[in-house]
Amino acid sequence: MPRTEPLPLLLITGFLGSGKTTTLSHWLAHTDMPLKKTAVIINDFGAVNVDAALLARRQLELRSITGGCVCCQSYEDLIAQVASLAANPEIDLAWIETSGLADPEEVLDHLSAPELAPTTAIRRMILVIDGSDYPCSWRGRPVQDEQVRYADLILLNKTDRLDDKTRQRVEISLRQINPAAQLVATQKGAVDPALLSQTGAHAHAVHPHHHHDADCGCGHDHHDHHEHPHSASTLFLPLSAPVERDTFQRFLSSLPTAVFRAKGFVRFAESPQQLHTFQQVRDQAELLLLPLEDGQQLATGLVLIGPHLDEARIRELAKVLTPAYTA
Repeated sequence: MPRTEPLPLLLITGFLGSGKTTTLSHWLAHTDMPLKKTAVIINDFGAVNVDAALLARRQLELRSITGGCVCCQSYEDLIAQVASLAANPEIDLAWIETSGLADPEEVLDHLSAPELAPTTAIRRMILVIDGSDYPCSWRGRPVQDEQVRYADLILLNKTDRLDDKTRQRVEISLRQINPAAQLVATQKGAVDPALLSQTGAHAHAVHPHHHHDADCGCGHDHHDHHEHPHSASTLFLPLSAPVERDTFQRFLSSLPTAVFRAKGFVRFAESPQQLHTFQQVRDQAELLLLPLEDGQQLATGLVLIGPHLDEARIRELAKVLTPAYTA
């Protein structure tokens, strides 16, 4: 049976390490929406989509876009994926999680493409903010400000790491940029699922389809894809075998400060049958046991993101993980 109403799109944005995937994972675990009628498109800046693996659920329609931000390099893939979902009448709702470096104006621009306009409707744009790192400590401040400006729901996440004075300062700063957005405090992405999926201001906004020259921060010109002089870079280190926990921790502590974000999957020699997910942003690190569904296979390795990573130096440091590390 053909689709009779436009497919609602929910956009979730936020700078690197803000908690987008954790928030979306909480929604998937607590929503009343049948997962078989839900689709999720995950865009990861690196060549390996760690976030998509974390969100994998039985029956969930999950799409992965890697190798560049959907605001510039991978926007054609985004349009094609959304068009494909809109053509499926069994899908009632589609989430789009952008990379942490995506420019929201560009994303909205591409989602207003003529081939999508008749069959899709942007329901709302949700922004997840790391309250403990606002404004962000790395060079993403212009991108983060744009993300704040375009959101109609702002989730001030990691409030457990804020004192009352700091939280008030952050809220005032956010209100100065975007006084109209709904602002909700969260911890570990836990928020009422109905709040995320209800209709927001973007359902009524018109975003003309054109292209801008703004720097999205992801390191690629929006037209000829030349490297921006202040670009971010990404590096994937595969781990071919379990590694000693102490060795793993020593490697992490030796990484240069330019590594703003690290994430991935690792097995430890002490319990090689168990898979752990690793997340780190600045000084915040988390290592969790990851339950796998029957038949699910995930490649072990780490994705590192930061401004102008010294690949040669990092690969040299990674030799301590031998034989786990494969150059």
